[in-house]
Amino acid sequence: MDQRSGWQARDAAAAVAAVFVASAAIAWAGSTAFTAGEALAGACDDPPAEWLACEDFESGGLGWAAWFAASPFTECLGCNGGVNDPRRIRLVNDPAAAHAGDWSLYLPAEAGAGYQGASLTWRHCDGPKRPGCRLVGHEELFFRTWVKLADDHAYVHHFLELAGTRPNGYWESDGNAGCRPEGTRWAGTTLDFNQRRELFFYTYFPQMRCDRGGYCSGNTARDICAQCAAKGMPCRGGPECCWGNHFGPEPPVVLPRGRWVCLELHMRLNTPGRADGSMAFWVDGAPAHAQAGMHWRDVADLQLNKAWLQHYIAGGDADRSNRVWFDDMVVSTARIGCGDGPPTATVTAMPPTRGVATAVPSSTAAAMPSQTATATPTAGATAPSRTETPGPVGEQTLIYLPWSASPAR
Repeated sequence: MDQRSGWQARDAAAAVAAVFVASAAIAWAGSTAFTAGEALAGACDDPPAEWLACEDFESGGLGWAAWFAASPFTECLGCNGGVNDPRRIRLVNDPAAAHAGDWSLYLPAEAGAGYQGASLTWRHCDGPKRPGCRLVGHEELFFRTWVKLADDHAYVHHFLELAGTRPNGYWESDGNAGCRPEGTRWAGTTLDFNQRRELFFYTYFPQMRCDRGGYCSGNTARDICAQCAAKGMPCRGGPECCWGNHFGPEPPVVLPRGRWVCLELHMRLNTPGRADGSMAFWVDGAPAHAQAGMHWRDVADLQLNKAWLQHYIAGGDADRSNRVWFDDMVVSTARIGCGDGPPTATVTAMPPTRGVATAVPSSTAAAMPSQTATATPTAGATAPSRTETPGPVGEQTLIYLPWSASPAR
């Protein structure tokens, strides 16, 4: 079974829906019983050949456990023992809260859960989906989701991500914050937004700028370098603390609140030995930012195989709920657009721009909330734990300007 199993398995799951409805899992979905044939027809029932994963959440009536088993996702942050914590993540049956159809994914970040966010992870398994599987890789991937922030949404730590590892390195794309990638283990980029809701790429790569001195000194620097060395990414040029560099449009593009927005990401890996990789994102089908000249890898077997539907907020990060809804998610090897089929000609083209790193003066950087994390993987083939720490801000904080607006090289 390949990763189109997200919709292939749905038919099989519906055939035995009565068994799952009788289970306790149905309570977590907060809905009435589901029977075969009740789900509305949608794009995921007849997807284009290039779509690797599609989820419209219309089978939410199965209950969380049965829905998740039939979904394309391999992992849930905000679940325990296969059961979701509805204070962090749940499926809702409310057409008014869905982009299309009746169902959507709701992350309420309630007070009873410490205002924590949640996430779902897709990985392209070679065979049946399962955490730790051997992975199928791609030179480029597109990732589309519809998202709606609550009217009072104020904060997220990390948002949507595309990434990849080697075929047998399932967990190698996780838990790498603070470390400079060495070009053989993992590659990825995250579409984040700050407290002004300005969208930007938060990206790690071998030539990235890192912090030295100040915050990154003493035990802090030694601990980070020791953790990175244990994962095969030693601090070769002395102590340093590496946090994702920012690439974004100028002027900024702001993510609206209170309405459904179509976000699409694209990442293309570089040819080993050349800096010809790229990344881009679109908002409601319109080009927002493109970045060329990226060097992520030095070996051909490091490829893309992960998409992270993420609204990550750690315990202690927030003192209020930051609610968000997701719907109609697709991972594809070609442009997706905002509809149920290939995008129209008016939204396919997005000329890439090139950028250079520009240090932001300390007075400016202090006003730019940093979105960083450190994490330590557990031993063996288990998911890395993730521990958040305050991110450094100061003269090393970066923005990336379009080539036309950048200083001469």
